[in-house]
Amino acid sequence: MNKTGKINTTEYSDSFVLRTLRDDRSVKNVLNDTHRAVLRPSDAEVLEFIADHPVDCLQFRENDGKINLDDVKELMVDIEGKKIIDDHPYSISQGKDGRWRTWVKDDNAKEGRKKLVKSSKEKLEEALVEHYLKHDERLVKLRMTLRELYPRWKKFKALHVSETNIPRMDSDWKKYYENSPIIDKPIRELKKLELDEWIHSLIRQYDMTKTTYYNASMIIRQMLDYAVDLEIVDVNEFRKVNVDGRRMFRKVRKKKDCTQVYSRDEVLILFQSAWNDYRNSVKLVYRLAPLALMFQFFTGVRLGELCALKYTDIENGILQVSRMLQRDTKTVVEHTKTYEDREIILPDGALQLVEEARKYQEEHDCCGEYIFSTTEKPLRYREVNVLLKKYCEKAGILYRPSHSARKTYISSLIDAGININTVRSLVGHADERTTYFNYCFDRTPDAEKKNLLERALAS
Repeated sequence: MNKTGKINTTEYSDSFVLRTLRDDRSVKNVLNDTHRAVLRPSDAEVLEFIADHPVDCLQFRENDGKINLDDVKELMVDIEGKKIIDDHPYSISQGKDGRWRTWVKDDNAKEGRKKLVKSSKEKLEEALVEHYLKHDERLVKLRMTLRELYPRWKKFKALHVSETNIPRMDSDWKKYYENSPIIDKPIRELKKLELDEWIHSLIRQYDMTKTTYYNASMIIRQMLDYAVDLEIVDVNEFRKVNVDGRRMFRKVRKKKDCTQVYSRDEVLILFQSAWNDYRNSVKLVYRLAPLALMFQFFTGVRLGELCALKYTDIENGILQVSRMLQRDTKTVVEHTKTYEDREIILPDGALQLVEEARKYQEEHDCCGEYIFSTTEKPLRYREVNVLLKKYCEKAGILYRPSHSARKTYISSLIDAGININTVRSLVGHADERTTYFNYCFDRTPDAEKKNLLERALAS
């Protein structure tokens, strides 16, 4: 094989060499079933070999005149096995004790090599094949599996995507791939039909939506692209798989408005609880978290952005959003989710909350630059949701996580007739379709909706 892992047929163009190899039974004894499976060539490589050595392959003709490809594959495996042993740079010798020995390279050993000793020459050569299959880069590619490739691909992927994407990929890998036998099969053996059956079974098993499928299949799709780049395989077989989304994917219906946003009356109740908690609670550990909760309803900032806000971000009533606290790493990064800074016009209610936070920090000699923290560290990610859930349970209203405060903010602006491009810009969406399709909900109570419909349809 050449450095890409393919049989280099020109190395064995002499038919005498092939005949000699065919008669050499020692190679067949050295290669065990595992070795032979790893070294087994693809059908395309076999056809190329037959084209280069038609005379030598005539011996494998069957009664119908066709050449038995499996027999040719076995011959090619023997060729590769013999080449591994022939290319071994150290001598193989038998000691006075009757055992056979040689050296193999080992970067961790003091002299850069270690001794390999076996009871027979065949066992020693078998151990040599095993060694090179594990340590020779060209041969390692032959047995590389998706499980082995994943850590390497993830490092490569991390160079090209946001840090926030990696934990989600790990989660999808654990859920959809970790226990699947397909990831322990050599990548070179993965074919379209097997991949087709696997992904369709996965779609049915998890009742996938279009989005779920895209996120789950992205891993194997891009990993096999990476395998092509590494010259492990010539073609990404998964890209040949066709999935009929109209028939296979679960249809997603937009959730009811009341489960996604808070009504005007509910927001008033939440604010009353937050102010009361801030002013009177003696058990509140994160003193400024109630202010942060209300601030999110006034600005629609993402939770990670809220936790990392600084006083220096505000100038002349304009909030510059340019950083966020990452949920998984608990570190502050100097960019937003979309890597785009944005400006938000702060209403009087939001400015009042900022001044209240500043006042509290000054009165209690708090150090730090974060608006809603009493320490040098940003507000913890979970605190706003903890309070939001507590206030909802106390008031007997449906709990919706803090992201619903962002949806409530956006829906309120749309209800007020603010231009959609302005709304999109304020909340950091690249496309107004995202704003409309995913964040626009009706906050009007059912009784009020009826009155509005009556007036609208009155003759």
